[in-house]
Amino acid sequence: MSKQSDLVDKLKLLGFSEYESKAFIEIVKLGKASAPELAKESKIPQAKIYGVLEELYNKGFVGKDEDTKPSIYFADKPIKRFKEFTKQFSEASNSLSDAIERLYETAGGAHEYGFHSVGNFTEKLRTEDYIYIFGSDESLFNRFFTGTKFNFFTTGGDSDAIVAFARHRLIALIDKGDRVQFVSVEDPLFSLAIDQLMALSSVNRTLTTEMRDYQELEGEKILYIDSIRDVVGPIIGQNGTIWISNKRIFVKIPGGTTYARPILALETYELNPDGRLEITIKGREGIEKLVILPESDSQIILNLLEFVKKNGK
Repeated sequence: MSKQSDLVDKLKLLGFSEYESKAFIEIVKLGKASAPELAKESKIPQAKIYGVLEELYNKGFVGKDEDTKPSIYFADKPIKRFKEFTKQFSEASNSLSDAIERLYETAGGAHEYGFHSVGNFTEKLRTEDYIYIFGSDESLFNRFFTGTKFNFFTTGGDSDAIVAFARHRLIALIDKGDRVQFVSVEDPLFSLAIDQLMALSSVNRTLTTEMRDYQELEGEKILYIDSIRDVVGPIIGQNGTIWISNKRIFVKIPGGTTYARPILALETYELNPDGRLEITIKGREGIEKLVILPESDSQIILNLLEFVKKNGK
């Protein structure tokens, strides 16, 4: 199966139709395009393309510039949309352990719907056996999991609990004070939800891979990717994307060229009071100044740039 076909299948798991999937992939690849251009590139019939784009627009995945004739469509912060889905899943998992506990209060034994509970759990679990691990804090993770925290996310909240997702299984660890309750769920309904979350993760990874292939980042590893609201400097525009490898920083605005600079060429980087990240870069023609407003916390980008620059010397 080709990479494009695989991505179409994953988007269909999220509720996209075949045509919507193909049109969306082409918009992400092209940055922006008219309906006739997208019909040609995606091989979607001309009679269908406008309805397909309107569906993507209504779902919030595609933006539309109606000041041009014909209208120009562009990917409307796709990474942000996927992150919002993951954030909602994370918030829901914070209270999921309580719901599971109400469904199955007794310790020991197996339940007809795939629930299994151990009333005083003392075993160790491997981090790599789970796709996502959510916890109110790190205490239960440190007690029961071995391995790094590469897939552990802190959700906050009052209850001391962890919820972890495997391919077709969900587990919860609930601190009772004198014991830790372990609940395992292997119900088809939960498996479907987990599969959709897995598909979402794969879509995000595939989009990142598309960018890596497009930029021909041979020997580089993409460390971070995010949507940006606007950028001012050598590249100017809105609704773009920033990604950072272990060697370079990239900024792309829909329909524009990609701005790329080595991280070792960064002279200064600091946060403005309004949350914008201000970077000065030693360019070919002198010092360049880049001001970025990302969708997420600018401090994350600043910390990552500082880390890469420090370790790249």
